[in-house]
Amino acid sequence: MLSIDHISLGCRNIYEGTERLCEETGFGQYEGGWFPHLGIANRIVPLGPDQYIEVESVIDAHAPRTNPSARWFYDQIEGGDVFIGWCLRVDSRDELTRMAKHFGTEIIDKPLRRRTDGVQRNAIRVPETIPCWQRGLPNVFLVDDLSEHPAAQPRSGEKSVPGGIAWMEVGGTEKDMRAWLGDGAAGLPLKYNGERPGVYAVAVATDQGEAIIRRTAVTQPK
Repeated sequence: MLSIDHISLGCRNIYEGTERLCEETGFGQYEGGWFPHLGIANRIVPLGPDQYIEVESVIDAHAPRTNPSARWFYDQIEGGDVFIGWCLRVDSRDELTRMAKHFGTEIIDKPLRRRTDGVQRNAIRVPETIPCWQRGLPNVFLVDDLSEHPAAQPRSGEKSVPGGIAWMEVGGTEKDMRAWLGDGAAGLPLKYNGERPGVYAVAVATDQGEAIIRRTAVTQPK
């Protein structure tokens, strides 16, 4: 079964962007770590027990000069906050194997994020993340142990208790998403606006009602 795992919100300033998001929603946050091969870091804002937003910024001032992925990310946030991309999750290795076959790719089982405690676990996924995000489409992850899920970790400043993603507004059509993901797309809580692919809004159920987070969607490379 496919479910929404996390959304990347790109900001010019990781701290200001996270603070503003949390003031807007009442959600908590914590320091997520950094991506050694991208020059990017994130703070994590849990949206429920196993879903989250990662607020991300380019922190290596020189990375956009030498790293194409960092350059693309840097260009996306020039005008302010952007929903850079989003990721789905499956429940088992067998499901991920079937998704790899669907995409016609191998399973990637390599490190991504280095946490603040120095731990850098492998992120198991198909296909690779940035190329999917550049198209405004999700890739798929496997999280072996949900007790280690980023959304399950302690955070500070929580004033509104999030209960998971109620719905997301995305570009394109349901037909487009089925073509990308297969029949599993039908079970996702998505609203389609027919615009360019990407995330436009995330609605989160909370103990104080529904919180809707709306930002600009990613633009595709020219």
